[in-house]
Amino acid sequence: MNERDVEKRLLTALEHAAPNDLEAVRARCGSQHSGDVVPMPRRKQPMRRAAPWLAAACLLLVIAGGVMGTRYQKASAVASLVSLDVNPSVLLEVNEAEKVLSAQPINDDAGNILDGMDLTGTDLNVAVNAIVGSLLKHGYVDELANSVLVSVEDSDAARGAALEEKLTGEISQVLESASVHGAILSQSFSSDDALRQKAEEYGISMGKAALIQSLVDSSTHLTFESLAGLSINELNLLVNSTTVQDQPSQAGETVADQGTITSTGTASQSGYIGLEAAQSAALTHAGLDASAVTWKEADYDYEDGRMVYEMEFFANGVEYEYDVDASTGEILKVEKEGAEWSEPSGGQSGTQTGNQGGGQSGAIGREAARDIALTSAGVSQSQVYELEVEDELDEGQPHYKVEFKAGGYDYEYEIDALTGSVLKSERERDD
Repeated sequence: MNERDVEKRLLTALEHAAPNDLEAVRARCGSQHSGDVVPMPRRKQPMRRAAPWLAAACLLLVIAGGVMGTRYQKASAVASLVSLDVNPSVLLEVNEAEKVLSAQPINDDAGNILDGMDLTGTDLNVAVNAIVGSLLKHGYVDELANSVLVSVEDSDAARGAALEEKLTGEISQVLESASVHGAILSQSFSSDDALRQKAEEYGISMGKAALIQSLVDSSTHLTFESLAGLSINELNLLVNSTTVQDQPSQAGETVADQGTITSTGTASQSGYIGLEAAQSAALTHAGLDASAVTWKEADYDYEDGRMVYEMEFFANGVEYEYDVDASTGEILKVEKEGAEWSEPSGGQSGTQTGNQGGGQSGAIGREAARDIALTSAGVSQSQVYELEVEDELDEGQPHYKVEFKAGGYDYEYEIDALTGSVLKSERERDD
């Protein structure tokens, strides 16, 4: 029953609420003189006929009010929370009919995106089209940073998943129409108080908080605090990186493969030197030819506040691990582990220099180990500080451990005690 039907029934009820019988009344008056009092027969219970109609009218009012009240409650109730993140973050409150109840900027940049737009009452797909269009217009989505995160927070898992899929398609079409090769991350989840507290603490959307938490949960070295300031494009690179997953359930697994996050398209890498350039820098530093190398992994990671390429490879029985700055190509970290030590024939080696502070016959000594480490690092003794040399000669592979700092880096070396070869080298930024 719509509002017009209710009005018609009310009008009919009122028309029949009291009789209109004037002629019958005059006929019963007879030929009385004007001015005389004419006795009128008293009718018992004059309102008896009207009472049922009035009751019916009141009932209709109650029913109509209940119907309209229920509809109003449904129309004004928030069914889903949809957030769109790039760097600007926008939150949309949506009812069951996918009408926007409110559009809220989560950070200052989002205020510019919504400036002049009143999205209240619009269809959700129209609102999403308008917001993505504004992101494109203001240069927040382009070939340098092409990633968008769409998140649906909904207590109804099936409804949330369906809405996530629908919005992913909408955003893809908008980006394609703008000739942008976009990359979309999407997810749906239910409310989480701990996650909401994190989002409020760092001033980010619940969607971005959920994405970061997925990365942190998959890794032993990433932290929520370190990732909170990254853009969605940077987070997208990490989501699809094989090196972020410290303990994958299967080789080559990424965070996106675990099912909580859906990844569409490829995140832009235009702001970085590229994987091939990073590999070349590592091989040049190691003094190796690409033909002699077997690669274990090479992909993005986040270390010490910067995006890096993390690489592991083998050559000549030695395992190498490098961190290369993704923006500059600077070598940030080097680790090298050699093959198992075997004692040279005759117990001597042409590179040995005698026992200089070592506790084992034939050991090269601490000073020689120190000089080998400094030479390998390309620094002089006058440039280093906090220099320490320890001999570990009673181990299965006797060696010297050399640690020092120079030029803003921490160095750690393991030098073979008998041959003087570098068994392991590591360089990290001094925090």
